[in-house]
Amino acid sequence: MELILSRIQRGHGLHALVREIAPDAGSGSGNARRTRVLPLAWLAAAALVLLLLARNGAGFAHAFGRALHGGWQLVALAAVLEAASLAGYVVLQHRVIGRADSRIRPKDSYDIALAGTTATRMLPTAGLGGAAVTVWALRGRGLRGGEIAERLLAFLLIIYAVYMAALLVCGAAVGSGLVHVAHGSALGLVAAALALGLTAAVVALLASPSPIKKILERLAAHPRMTRHARAAAEQLPVLRAALLRTGRELRRPHPAHLGAVAWWAFDIGVLAAMLHAFGAPLALPVVVLAYFLGTMFNLLPLPGSLSGGLAGTLVVFGAPAAPALAAVLAYRTIAVWLPATSGVASLFALRATVARWRGEPAPGGR
Repeated sequence: MELILSRIQRGHGLHALVREIAPDAGSGSGNARRTRVLPLAWLAAAALVLLLLARNGAGFAHAFGRALHGGWQLVALAAVLEAASLAGYVVLQHRVIGRADSRIRPKDSYDIALAGTTATRMLPTAGLGGAAVTVWALRGRGLRGGEIAERLLAFLLIIYAVYMAALLVCGAAVGSGLVHVAHGSALGLVAAALALGLTAAVVALLASPSPIKKILERLAAHPRMTRHARAAAEQLPVLRAALLRTGRELRRPHPAHLGAVAWWAFDIGVLAAMLHAFGAPLALPVVVLAYFLGTMFNLLPLPGSLSGGLAGTLVVFGAPAAPALAAVLAYRTIAVWLPATSGVASLFALRATVARWRGEPAPGGR
C-alpha cells in the first residue's frame, strides 16, 4: 500500500489524471491563497477535534467501547451496504455513459466508476475529481468532448435528482413536524425550500432557457461577475442537451436506473448502521436529511469539511456530540477506504486500458 501511495504522490495516479485533463488547474493566485489557508485549516480542524475530545472524552470512550463490544455485526453490515452502493453507481454509469461506445465493457465501467469514486470520496471537490477521471478515460476511448459532457451531465442529473427528491421529502417531513426532532426543525424547511428552488431552476432551464440567459447577461455587466457569467452562459446549450438526454433516458425505464437510488440509499444505510453501533440512533428521515445537508459541506475545499459538516448537522438534529462524531468518522472510514482499496487498483488498470484505447480506431457513439 505504501508503494502505491508513493507512486500517486510522485504523479502516477489521480492528481496526474486531473492535471492531464486540466493542466491549468491548481495554478495562479487562487492556488497560492489555498496553499496559505490549508495549513491554518488543518490546525483549526485539529484544535476542534482536541476540544471535542477534552469536553466529551468520556462520551467518546463510551461510544467506542459500545461499538467494540456489540457493534461488529453492524460494521460488517455497513461494509456490505457500501459495496451495494458502489454496485448501483457502476450499473447506472455503464447504462448512461458506457453505452456511448459498444467497446466499453462492464469491467471498463467498473474501473472508471471505482477510480472516479475514489477521487470523489478522497478529495473535497464536490464530485469534480470523479468527473475528471471519467472525462480523461472517455477521451482516451476517443469520444467527442460534447458527447462526454452531455452523457456525464445526464448521469449526474439522474444521481442528483434522487438527492433533491430525498432532500425535499425528508426536509418537509422534519420541517412540518411529521417527523419529530429535538431541535433543528427549521433546518428541514430550509432544506425543502433549497430542493424546490434548485429543481425549479432546472425545470425552467429545460422549458425556457432564454430568461436564464438574460439573467446571466445582466450579471456579466458587473466587472466581478463577467467571467463567471459568460462561462455559465456558454455552458447553457450543453446543460440543456444533457437535460433532454436525461428525459429521453428516463422515458425508457430500465432496472439500471435504480442504481441512482442504490448509490445514495445504501451509503446512508452505512451512516445509520454506524449511528446505531456508536449509540446515537436517529429516525431514518432525520438521518437522510442530515446526510444530504452534511454532504453539502463537501463543496468547501477544506480538510474534514464533509465529516465536520455531517457530524455538526447530526448534532443540530439532536444526536449526542461524541457518539455522532465517532459514528461519522467510522462511516467515513468505510465509505472512503473500502472503495479506495479497489479504486486505486482500478486507477492503474484504467491507465493501461486507456493506453490501449488510444492505439485503437475512434469509436462510433450511439
